[in-house]
Amino acid sequence: YPNPTNGKININQFVDVWLFNMLGDMIIREDNVNVLDVTGLNPGIYNIQILYENNIINKRIIKK
Repeated sequence: YPNPTNGKININQFVDVWLFNMLGDMIIREDNVNVLDVTGLNPGIYNIQILYENNIINKRIIKK
């Protein structure tokens, strides 16, 4: 949260995160984080994968 975002995405747990553009290119990879900084990204829709307790959670985020 928040989604859509202008800058930082807060995650309730420390997790591994992968962020992809809509073409499937990995843009960001962070390990053991609870905040993901997307301030440097262009506005658009991105796919986020979160590894939490050996499960991968897929979500979409909107960067304003």
